[in-house]
Order: sequence, then structure tokens, then C-alpha cells
Amino acid sequence: MTVRQIVAAVVAVALLTLGLLALRWPVYLPDFDPWGVQIKCGSGFSADLVQATFAGKADQCQHALAMRRGWAIPVAALAWTIVIVLVAPLLRPQETTAAR
Repeated sequence: MTVRQIVAAVVAVALLTLGLLALRWPVYLPDFDPWGVQIKCGSGFSADLVQATFAGKADQCQHALAMRRGWAIPVAALAWTIVIVLVAPLLRPQETTAAR
């Protein structure tokens, strides 16, 4: 692998990690429910709209989740594609030259 490919692989792994962590981190609204607790919407992987529904903010939570997924999924997908493109040539069997 060349230095350029190694740098691309490191950047791709960092972006993949960022995208997956962004999907894992909880999504909160800047609003609070009647008891003063910040409204949690769930994460990029799953929605948890119980608190938001009770506070009347379910639509805002769905929008916040869509925004998180809207950038985190493409970042992770692009990074995964770069990793595959860089690793695929390494998995091909090497041609050997037979001595004649």
C-alpha cells in the first residue's frame, strides 16, 4: 500500500467511527418537559418518543432524528465504501511467476 492509500484508510476508518458513534449517541431536543428534564428522542438506530409525545414535541423529535440520520448514515456509508475499495485489492490472490 502506498502512503496515500494508508492515509485514505485512516481517514475512512475515522469517518466510519464518527458516523457510527453519531448514530449511537442519544438525540436530545433543546426543549424541556413539564418537569424540567431535557427531552430525549432516542438515537439514530432507534426512536424513543415516549417523553416527546407526552411533552407534545414528537414531530420535533422525529425531525431531529431525521437530521442526525441524514448526515451520519451517508458519512458511514461513504467511509465503508472507501474501506472496501482499499481492502479489496489486498484480498486478491497474488500471481506468482513460475521459474522455467
